[in-house]
Amino acid sequence: IPPLNLRQVEVIKGSASTLYGGGAIAGLVNLITKRPTEKRELSFMLNGTTARGLDLSGFWGQKWETIGVTMFAARNTQREYDPGKTGFSALPNYERYTVNPRLYFYLSPTATLTVGAMGNWENRIGGDMQVLDGRTDNTHQYFERNRSDRVASQLQFDKRFERSVLTLKNSVSYFNRVISQPDYRFAGHQVASFTEASYTHTGTRSEWIGGGNLWTEQFTEDGVGQGPSSPAPSSLVRNYQYVTVGAFVQNNYMVRPWLTLETGLRGDYHNRFGFFTLPRVSALFKLSDRLTSRLGGGLGYKAPTIFTEDAESVAFRNVRPIDQATAQAETSIGGNFDVNYRTTLFDIIDVPINQLFF
Repeated sequence: IPPLNLRQVEVIKGSASTLYGGGAIAGLVNLITKRPTEKRELSFMLNGTTARGLDLSGFWGQKWETIGVTMFAARNTQREYDPGKTGFSALPNYERYTVNPRLYFYLSPTATLTVGAMGNWENRIGGDMQVLDGRTDNTHQYFERNRSDRVASQLQFDKRFERSVLTLKNSVSYFNRVISQPDYRFAGHQVASFTEASYTHTGTRSEWIGGGNLWTEQFTEDGVGQGPSSPAPSSLVRNYQYVTVGAFVQNNYMVRPWLTLETGLRGDYHNRFGFFTLPRVSALFKLSDRLTSRLGGGLGYKAPTIFTEDAESVAFRNVRPIDQATAQAETSIGGNFDVNYRTTLFDIIDVPINQLFF
């Protein structure tokens, strides 16, 4: 995660399925990128390690009267590294390039259009150190190579009114990946999109958020089998196409200065696994200026996928396709309770203490 392009990191605890979908049953980490400012920002980072790694990255951002721009670019490299002298790489050899330009059009004092793109290209190989040095023989043959290419578009429109904000978002991404091992190859590409329209209205004691989402995801396997060029049998092709349409509404209401209620409802329709209703509720108790507590819960779901950590560990070898006729989506219910205490020491050190039960 490039720190030069990060403005803020939010840790959202507990169920957040209303605004972020069925996978956010336990919370999420929200990474917010920087926006351009009138004062030009130009920063670079150089990071080297004794494990033969090198990271180079840079960020530029500036805002003018009607337009703004940010640009992040990085090059990350790592040489194969075997500190334990086991004959196998503890760290693989890789070379990765990342670029993320964005343009901000200030159409009026209350309307902003953001257009951006992201590209990431990586070539990674690990395994037998002798193979990585180019000295393959009958004994030393093992390697695992990962080639991946990812490009994505980024589009957002914000229109601010006196007490309301209208936001439109869209992103389309293309991800191509090839895993190669001796006598084995996994290859496929994924095209995905996310579109959202939301409207937020803030009153004196209450805030309403409503909107809708559209997710699409299509994976196409290019080939799998025993050999770099062998085609996959039709029964083993793991292609799929998912489309999810959702609508949501959430209300935050300050009942008393010490009590705020947050209630929400989401409905998602999945083209393969049907309709999901996701209610959630949360109560925030402000016990003092320093002590708060939150109690809440909600529902979530996740569609079946072959892309799990266990499948990744075997490079998807012998992992069978999802049986669309019998498979069911995972559903879950989650609840959380936490206590937060914040204080300041010597008027300069901010000390937060948090205990969360989920």
